[in-house]
Amino acid sequence: MNIGFLFRKSYSKLLIFVFCIFLIPSCFPDMVRKKKIENDWFKIDKIFYKTEPKKIEIFLKGTVKNPFIIGLEGSELHENSSDVLLFQQEKALPVGSVLLKFKVEVPENKNWIRKIGTTRKWIGIALKNDNGQITHLQTEVSIHESDKRQFRKDLSLDAEGESIRLDGREWKLVSDVDRMDQALLQYVPKSESLLFWNEMLSIHVYKVRASSPSEIYSLLESGRKKECPNILWNLESEKSGKISYSWEHSGCGKQSASSQVAKLYRGEFGIYNIRYDRRNKIDPADKRRWSELLDLLPSKLD
Repeated sequence: MNIGFLFRKSYSKLLIFVFCIFLIPSCFPDMVRKKKIENDWFKIDKIFYKTEPKKIEIFLKGTVKNPFIIGLEGSELHENSSDVLLFQQEKALPVGSVLLKFKVEVPENKNWIRKIGTTRKWIGIALKNDNGQITHLQTEVSIHESDKRQFRKDLSLDAEGESIRLDGREWKLVSDVDRMDQALLQYVPKSESLLFWNEMLSIHVYKVRASSPSEIYSLLESGRKKECPNILWNLESEKSGKISYSWEHSGCGKQSASSQVAKLYRGEFGIYNIRYDRRNKIDPADKRRWSELLDLLPSKLD
């Protein structure tokens, strides 16, 4: 999913407490790749991106240990092994601290900047010595949404997912939360706002591998029923790994009457909870319509 994912920093904390139930403790997916940032030749201290108008640059800060390094190249590592060359240098590196700057020419490197939210990349560094020997290092680089906003400004790029059309109306992104354990995108109709909404679309990703959709479903159900004992909870269907459910209540504590239609399934980055919330009740016909629309929502943000 930047996905792509705009922060509204002044509202994010309020949103988390008022509208979201975070039930899962921090549990980051097991990574196939392992960081290797140092060996006898070189130590990676930091890799980071910067932009200027119409230009992307990548910086490599490190420590050279081997006096016979005569070249290096850096690549963006992908799961399907289709690594993308980012930069290369064919000249000797002096021993000691270095800060190397390269212009990134690859057009595909603009796509991740358009996606809203934090982007995590695996960068591999290959170093060659004067005997033709090669050694490899690799590390993970995180580029946060706050930086990507500036990148988009410098590169004159529009963000993906800032608005979507799903039911004949335009929905605008009002909140994006991306943490180590979960991510959340929330949309409201263009005429509404984060604090005063009647309808909301949410894409909530629990970044867990050990849990199953059914386990997450049980936690959501028990948590909501504990919070609101008079809730009417319905399991609509459970097939092909996807759970469809809905709930409604006529008022709970200080909360006004609310309803929700939701889908729960395993996706690319963890367990996805795609949901539509409405103040007051949803009639059966609307509930069926929104259940069908929610099945289309992830494709709208690809």
